[in-house]
Amino acid sequence: MPLRNPFAEAHVTFVLILTEPRDFHSYAVAEALRLQGVEVALWHGTDFPSRQKASVWLGGEGFGLEVSGPGIELRDARFDTVWNRRPSNPVLPEDLHPADRVPAGRDCQHFVWALWHLIAPDAFWVNPLSPIPTAILKPYQLRLAREAGLEIPRTLCSNDPDRIVEFLRASPGETVYKSFHAGSWKTKDGVAMLFTKTVTEEDLPADDMLQAAPGIFQVRIPKDHELRVTFFGERPVAARLASQSSSSGREDWRRAFSDLEVEPADFPEDLARKCRWLMERLGLVFACFDFIVTPDGRYVFLEINPMGQFLFLERLCPDLPLLDLFCSLLTRGAVAANRPAGGVRLLDVWDLAESAFLAAPERHVPKKSKVVPEEEEEPASALESSLR
Repeated sequence: MPLRNPFAEAHVTFVLILTEPRDFHSYAVAEALRLQGVEVALWHGTDFPSRQKASVWLGGEGFGLEVSGPGIELRDARFDTVWNRRPSNPVLPEDLHPADRVPAGRDCQHFVWALWHLIAPDAFWVNPLSPIPTAILKPYQLRLAREAGLEIPRTLCSNDPDRIVEFLRASPGETVYKSFHAGSWKTKDGVAMLFTKTVTEEDLPADDMLQAAPGIFQVRIPKDHELRVTFFGERPVAARLASQSSSSGREDWRRAFSDLEVEPADFPEDLARKCRWLMERLGLVFACFDFIVTPDGRYVFLEINPMGQFLFLERLCPDLPLLDLFCSLLTRGAVAANRPAGGVRLLDVWDLAESAFLAAPERHVPKKSKVVPEEEEEPASALESSLR
């Protein structure tokens, strides 16, 4: 199976993390690996080209590669493992002439993507570069999940106003809306965030707006609770999210993040087998699955996130040793089914990781968004947002 690391029997000594400045997970995992004697390099893609330089040599004498910038100095480095955490697009200098931005941006993107493919072709990648653009596609996930034998909600993905109205009328008051891409952005009134929400025909905007922004519409599934199941290779770790204990979290548990009750949970092996099949089809070695568990005990698949957040679960429930298991995946390529809890815990590295996270905006070029105005600051809850 493609979930095996070819270096699983070797001693991993050097891990590369592709990241961006506002990702707490990267700093926490880096500190945990260092505690275990592993060398770590963090590659902030946003630093290129303003604060980062790179060169590739090709010719009769062979191949060479060099990258230098804040926190990274590489020359023909040999990585055992690459964590493809948050590979970020280059951010062009602010003073670049507007006429030069399109060609420069195009060339920067091309070069950086080439660098990522060249830097460690023989390393163990979590997850590989190529499958990610496909694995994040929600309609494709749902189709494969159905083929795997997982139960899914009845779903419409559409920008056709007639089809959307038809779907809502078939289940009046029992349809939820989701966006294809979760996120948040600044507005003049504060921070806007996208959550799952019940929608009726009366809630729909004008047809031109519906057609401009396709969405996901699903028949609402009754919930007893929800599961977040993190797969470290073939090993699943399930967390029970008591989303129905809070009125704010009943439709979307992320709304109740600050007081969400989390505890370890069992996960049926027949479902785990189907999830492994889905990961294999998507080419993944790590993933986070979201399930609804209904009052009558059915497990309904919602989505799979190829590089989902997981440390918030350990933060809320220290009995879930997720950081330690993830470091085991990076350094061993597999996590034994009977591996006991122990090793490095999130609390062990929290202070160091938090310091690196808070210092990152000054040291590295911030990630830019086409939605967020560049002159506005990050939300005050950036650390909490990064955790989840």
